[in-house]
Amino acid sequence: VLANLSGIAKGFGVDQAASALEGLGIADYMIEVGGEIRTKGRNGDGRPWQLAIERPDAMPQRALRVVPLDGRSLATSGDYRNFFLHEGRRYSHEIDPARAVPVGHALASVSVVAYDCTHADAWSTALFVLGPERGFETAHRLGLAAHFVVRQPDGSFVERQSTAFAALGGYAAG
Repeated sequence: VLANLSGIAKGFGVDQAASALEGLGIADYMIEVGGEIRTKGRNGDGRPWQLAIERPDAMPQRALRVVPLDGRSLATSGDYRNFFLHEGRRYSHEIDPARAVPVGHALASVSVVAYDCTHADAWSTALFVLGPERGFETAHRLGLAAHFVVRQPDGSFVERQSTAFAALGGYAAG
């Protein structure tokens, strides 16, 4: 059987690193690999880790929303890092498996919070591929903590949060 795990590889790697740290008795950590993050315990200020969801297309990079996490993971999938433009159209690295072409919707990013990073990584990719409507409906129906950033025709962004994500108590950054 041939398997391609690239959609969850970073999340899985983060979970393996977390397992190693926990095996050493480390109670407070934040692990990040390529934007996939897992937390446990508290930061140096004694507060939950404060994780930022990036504003798509911002140069220099800046936070759009901040989420406090302790014992959970955050993964984001989007179209703003790995893409190219051709004749005014954005082509993402995320592939729609139903059509075997890059996704072509207005969703800029989806961030998912889960207890382990493998699931956060998998769900952020799946919800991103599903798009702004089907992805949001799926997150809501399954009770996933998901944050959607939808690109508007004028270049602005609209944020949508599932009920489970809103319950995390994050806030808009600057």
